[in-house]
Amino acid sequence: MPRSKVAQAEEVLQALTSILRREDEVKPSEVLRAAELLGKRYGLFGEQPAEPVKPPSIVVDIPHEEGSQ
Repeated sequence: MPRSKVAQAEEVLQALTSILRREDEVKPSEVLRAAELLGKRYGLFGEQPAEPVKPPSIVVDIPHEEGSQ
């Protein structure tokens, strides 16, 4: 089967991971760029969603006096 001219997504991720792990001799700038691209792919640099905050419960528990409004 002939090899496609366009890399598939998994192949690109594998290549970036190989660079990040320095499996071949690469420049530090290439390692940093691979880490940046992988970080963007996995959403590591955006605003992190805060833990969901449960709104406070307000309980009105005032005894009602007879004859007053």
